[in-house]
Amino acid sequence: MASWWSFRCLWLYYILGQFNILYVRTDWPSLNTSNMHILGLFYNTPNGSDSLLTYTHSLAMFKSAIILAAQYNITIEGEFIGWQSVTTDGDIMHGLRSTCHTTSKSNIVGIVGPYLSRESLVIAPFAASIGIPVISHASTDPT
Repeated sequence: MASWWSFRCLWLYYILGQFNILYVRTDWPSLNTSNMHILGLFYNTPNGSDSLLTYTHSLAMFKSAIILAAQYNITIEGEFIGWQSVTTDGDIMHGLRSTCHTTSKSNIVGIVGPYLSRESLVIAPFAASIGIPVISHASTDPT
């Protein structure tokens, strides 16, 4: 009887943990009052729960880094760093179009991402041609 109760409690704990990871959102402090922004490109597919988890964690770490930069008074030309984010779906042209659109509308001083190497092969040369550094948190193909 006690083991059945323990199993039920453990199962409930597991289900609530999964719910917390996949569906709970939080309110982030608004730090986009700056004129200097870093663009984050994050991969998410409509059908995959694994990519949703990766997307959620990557975006949370990106926003956390921006918040920490503000707490440590890290600035660019005397201004705190703001952020913009774009969701990519694996289509190279969609990612490039979103990057072009965002860089033309905002003062982007750096790009974090994209997640996929095939997107990096197109976006990195584009950003280099306009003087914006790119660092990818997941790409593995160095060519």
